Amino acid sequence: MNPTTARRLASLGAGLLVVVIAILFFGPPGGSPAASTSPSPSAVASASPGPSAEPSVSASPSVEPSSSASASPSASASSEASASASPSGSPVACAVKPQTGLLSSDRVVSVKVSTSATTDFVTFVFDTGSPSPAGPPRGDLTVARPPFTEGGSGQPIDLHGANALQVRFSGMSLSNDAGEPTFTGDPNITTDYPALKQVVMYDESEGIAAWYIGYDGTGCVTLIKDGLDIVVTIAHP
Repeated sequence: MNPTTARRLASLGAGLLVVVIAILFFGPPGGSPAASTSPSPSAVASASPGPSAEPSVSASPSVEPSSSASASPSASASSEASASASPSGSPVACAVKPQTGLLSSDRVVSVKVSTSATTDFVTFVFDTGSPSPAGPPRGDLTVARPPFTEGGSGQPIDLHGANALQVRFSGMSLSNDAGEPTFTGDPNITTDYPALKQVVMYDESEGIAAWYIGYDGTGCVTLIKDGLDIVVTIAHP
């Protein structure tokens, strides 16, 4: 190698060394320093939607069911309480339907009362009918309205109970073949049953035998036949 070539190589090597040193300290041409290119930890956390960001998004739906669940019972409880306290929540009386029908006998001999866990009973006991009835015997059940009076004398009757029924039998034989009264039972029965309070006979004349029934409560009333007998049932709680 001649002296001229050696000097050129030495000059070229010195220039390359200067370029390498400049790149190491200042970065490539047109770029920023190497230290400024790496993002800070805070920038990475805020920029990347990593796993830690997702739970915070799904946390709001998990709150809604718990808040709505705790609110629903209190709302329904308050509405139920207001409904039970309102007049619409109060018990309503079972309407009495007037009933009528033919009887199997024209001789009523007594009245019996009884009760059960759900119902009070008034049983009108009939005997075998007369050989020659005056006409087809008939029974009627209706609501009775005050004033309550005796059929013959018009004397007032102090009927016990908040509600009243009237049971009326027509076409009845009021005496047997010997001329004795057919009805030999108690004409005025008072009780302290849950519903039934009193059964009082208010008329027994001209083929009519009739009673008032006083009772309390809102239970339903029915009139049914049990063999020859007629039974009034009054439901109670």
